[in-house]
Amino acid sequence: MYRATNSPIQASLPWRPRQVWIDRQVLNSPLTAHLCAQLPDVPTTVIDGPPPVAEPDNQAALMTSAKRQLYLTAQKGRFLRACPGASSRNTASHLCCGYMIVDLIYNCNYDCTYCYLQSYVNAPYLTIYANVEQLFEELSTYLLAHPQQLVRIGSGEFSDSLSLDTLTGFGSLLVPFVRQFPNVLFEFKTKSDVVDGLLDLDPAGRVMVSWSINPEAVVQREEHKTASLAARLHAAQRCRDAGYKIGLHFDPLLYYPGWEADYEPFVAQVFTALAPADVAYMSMGSLRFTPGLQEVVRTRFPKNRLMYEELLPGADGKMRYFKPLRTEMYAKMHTWIRRYAPDTGLYLCMESQEIWQRALGHAPTCSTGVEQYIQASERRSALGHEAPLQQLTVPSR
Repeated sequence: MYRATNSPIQASLPWRPRQVWIDRQVLNSPLTAHLCAQLPDVPTTVIDGPPPVAEPDNQAALMTSAKRQLYLTAQKGRFLRACPGASSRNTASHLCCGYMIVDLIYNCNYDCTYCYLQSYVNAPYLTIYANVEQLFEELSTYLLAHPQQLVRIGSGEFSDSLSLDTLTGFGSLLVPFVRQFPNVLFEFKTKSDVVDGLLDLDPAGRVMVSWSINPEAVVQREEHKTASLAARLHAAQRCRDAGYKIGLHFDPLLYYPGWEADYEPFVAQVFTALAPADVAYMSMGSLRFTPGLQEVVRTRFPKNRLMYEELLPGADGKMRYFKPLRTEMYAKMHTWIRRYAPDTGLYLCMESQEIWQRALGHAPTCSTGVEQYIQASERRSALGHEAPLQQLTVPSR
């Protein structure tokens, strides 16, 4: 059991880079102008090509450097693509939720000890893609091409969706744009409380703000520079009142001796702040990462013990808690959550049918079944939980 200090609502720490580099290609972008106006006293240099920043000789040092430098450039590839969980052969045995992702930012200003980006990021700077015209073109082309399909899109794959919104203004650009399309649900996933830029916009039922949440003791020990649990829940209340759909991600669940003593009251705290009817759907996932992350974490956080728990390679090659432990954690969390939210959609992120069946008592027949379940949960939430419960039944194996 971790010990958390008794602190009031604590906001996430604002981020200020030591240097801003601007690719000449995006010098005239509205996003570039907005960001520079927020950082008038930070040294700024216009360049052609990548920043002339020396690359450290090891991954741990690279990650430390990368959180000090900011690079504005154009997205050279595509903004919109399928979630890696749906497209990778390595994850074929795991059920995926059918998500699409947009890459707006590469790297994160927060410093969670378990973050997979620490072994993934290969540039010694944080990158923001400022060619928003291409982003809107890709989104509109895809959404217009799938008029009968509810397309779920999120922006939190390679960075926190909202932690830099004060600097980027992405929220004020995306919400008015996506609300034009009746077949989209756009999700901002965050560990922040940076929501002021969203509150005066009308999401028109097309936008969800979701929070990755853990007990406050875990936040303090593992999720450095992020908002406290109380601040995240307060931000969720503000977004709910402004008309946004709300999502909750109990992810990653972390095992340590006495974890139950932190997680059970944590669930009660969440549903004291938010009524089940406030939440469109929820997910659960456990700690998972590629093997290369262990050494980086041990170097960057030498006193941290997460990487010393019993972790084994799964079918997807990622290190995970062994199956009986994961199943036990999911089953207990499921019981605690269902005390307060018996009907709200709850799915497992990147787990097999076997784990679904053992932990939750049911399992989708395939990844499409997960997607259909999530969409049914979202529709039922929009109707005020008035739809019959059997509409949310997930087919068993």
